[in-house]
Amino acid sequence: MAIDLTRQPEPARQGFSRLQPLIGRLIFAALSASVVVFFSEKAFWYPQGFVLGELIVFYGIAIYACLWAIDHFHVRRVSALVLVAALFAFLVEGVITPVIYEAGLLDPILPAYFIGWHGLLSMFFGWYVVRKWLLGRQWMSLLLSAGFFGLFWGLWSLTFWLPENIAEWAELAAQGETQSGNTLWTATEFGLYALVFTGVLMFSHWLLGRGWQAQFTLSKVEKGVLVTAMLILFAALVYPVQPLAIFKLLLMFVILYIAFRVNRGREQDGSLLRSLAGPVQFVDTLPLLAMPITATGVYALARLATPTEDLLRIILEGFPILQVLSGGIVFLWAWVAVVRPRRQPERSVSEA
Repeated sequence: MAIDLTRQPEPARQGFSRLQPLIGRLIFAALSASVVVFFSEKAFWYPQGFVLGELIVFYGIAIYACLWAIDHFHVRRVSALVLVAALFAFLVEGVITPVIYEAGLLDPILPAYFIGWHGLLSMFFGWYVVRKWLLGRQWMSLLLSAGFFGLFWGLWSLTFWLPENIAEWAELAAQGETQSGNTLWTATEFGLYALVFTGVLMFSHWLLGRGWQAQFTLSKVEKGVLVTAMLILFAALVYPVQPLAIFKLLLMFVILYIAFRVNRGREQDGSLLRSLAGPVQFVDTLPLLAMPITATGVYALARLATPTEDLLRIILEGFPILQVLSGGIVFLWAWVAVVRPRRQPERSVSEA
């Protein structure tokens, strides 16, 4: 009698089928994390070098929680998505690192700053807006925004030439906290770095379209593991540095939770995840190459004609101010837009 060696035992097949949704969510979160890591880390800190894996793990925990929040609280509108982006910022800088507490427990500036950075730039623009334009094959929008971001990327990278930043990264390298303490890269080195990580971004968006999760509902075990992981990170990385940080973190979470509950009570089942489903053609990601091309061009020009320290300090101080203003203003608008009584229907994310 012939034996079918390819046939799996029934219990094994059932076990694998039960794991498939979890595997899909993990892959989806990892790819989403690689997108936000580009905008939150790689475009800001080129002296980090080519480190990527550990960043995806840490950011993946935060993005996993945010994807669940989008699904659980029926996030379909722009205002609600901005609040999820704020949640992402608070998790990254308030659970994974203690930076958000450095100016005091009542300081509103750093939360606004990180909303503008991790929230609006990384999650709202990098993960959502770019995805929406890719689905709509909006090449011109992608090209113009990528060129503008590349200009920002190139200018910001020049601030690592300041004497204090050169000394700081050299010290970090001596302590083993970064691979290389060299911040004075050649234009060729910087261009290769920019091209590699833009390529990672392009492939991540392309692959997301092939495994997009229209729902992100977690099991009780997943929720338990997720909460436990965040508590461990907070206890290990934040509490020893800022023991009172829990109070500010809880305050920020309560402010968001109030709005999320209101949003869930008003919206029907489903979320923007459904409207963003669909494949992306890799050719449609090509306009994103304007980012490394523009950034490298700025960097190369600066290597030929070294900018003054005064100009670099204007960039170093000016860009964060813009992030604080944009983060604070947009967050206040979004929170009020979600909780206030709705007179006229606000456009859903799929319509915006």
